[in-house]
Amino acid sequence: MAADIIVFRVISSTDMRQLLLRVPDDLHQRVAARAAREGRSVNQFASDILDAAADADRGGRRARLRAQAAAGGVLRPVLAAEMARKDRQQAIESMRGIGPIVDDELAADRR
Repeated sequence: MAADIIVFRVISSTDMRQLLLRVPDDLHQRVAARAAREGRSVNQFASDILDAAADADRGGRRARLRAQAAAGGVLRPVLAAEMARKDRQQAIESMRGIGPIVDDELAADRR
């Protein structure tokens, strides 16, 4: 199995470095196809996944789950329409207390 070489930049807050990565041809094709579907470059796609994966073991439970979801490609930013402050507050109040219920349901589903 031949390997392509992907060169992409990993962006930090202070500077930028290059990383040379050898991957199998089929992986490169899948990464390129997914990046194209999402309207991103292979560089940006790979950088985002590496960034999320590197953060997957940091922070609290919520931060780790969010990082793992991002690394797995299942977390997507959602652009929400502007909402009046009153409506936003009402939406937040309607969801108050649901976290533990969802946690219990997920735990039960895993058993």
